[in-house]
Amino acid sequence: MAGCNWERIGIVDIFKDAFRFARENLGILAIIALLGHVLTLAQSTYEFIFGQELSNFTLFLLAVAELFINVWVRTALITSVASLRFGNQFSLAEMKKAVSSKYWGVFVTILKWAFFILIIALPIYFVALLLSLAIPNDLLIILQLSILGLLFYLSMRFQFIIHSAVLEESAFGAFLNSSRLMKGRFWKVAGATLAFNIIFAIIPGIYFFLDKTQGLSNLPAWGTYLLSIAYSLYGVAYMVFEVSFSTLLYLRLKALDENSARVLSGVSIDKQDSANGGHHE
Repeated sequence: MAGCNWERIGIVDIFKDAFRFARENLGILAIIALLGHVLTLAQSTYEFIFGQELSNFTLFLLAVAELFINVWVRTALITSVASLRFGNQFSLAEMKKAVSSKYWGVFVTILKWAFFILIIALPIYFVALLLSLAIPNDLLIILQLSILGLLFYLSMRFQFIIHSAVLEESAFGAFLNSSRLMKGRFWKVAGATLAFNIIFAIIPGIYFFLDKTQGLSNLPAWGTYLLSIAYSLYGVAYMVFEVSFSTLLYLRLKALDENSARVLSGVSIDKQDSANGGHHE
């Protein structure tokens, strides 16, 4: 599997398939993704109508609620994309049933991922903080870049843990499965993932530039409200296309692994037959 190339994985074809797939199924997928932005839209509407911001405690409760909702939304989207991809008869009732059976497993997987990152990041952060008092700035910059590189590597290595937890594996098995799928393909898959996100970062980048140069934050209340709605809708579109792309990429890598396993199994049988004089036992 280490000898995989761009043609074998079919990165370009996956890009094309993901955008075509997302367009063809935009209606149902957008409705599911919109659920993940309901609370944000409700917050913006409240602030626009009543002209006051929510309390910090209320914002905290909304953030917690959004966490639970977004786990459900991402689980539902991955389930729906895989089902539609395989040509299965799709229904909201079946999707909700599948999500209900997988939800807590996915939630536990995400918690384990967050705990794993904290275990690695916190000691590194405190060590870097202490070293910043004793080493030159040049070395400190190198250390910081090394830390960012490590976090990037881990995020790419385990980027399919949610897909694995939704479509097949247990919470622990999801990490092993994601790591196995990335073996020998890391830079190809990481490059494709980065390219995809760079494409979708163009519009937020334009907004950030205009905000710094034209002062979009100084818009009247109705302008800020419309801008928040537009940003939420863009978030819906991004989630639909991102989950379509990542799920199709996951299914492709999974199929490659299964084909490789069948080939290796066939080679093993052929060798055994040769050892037995060309006859099966």
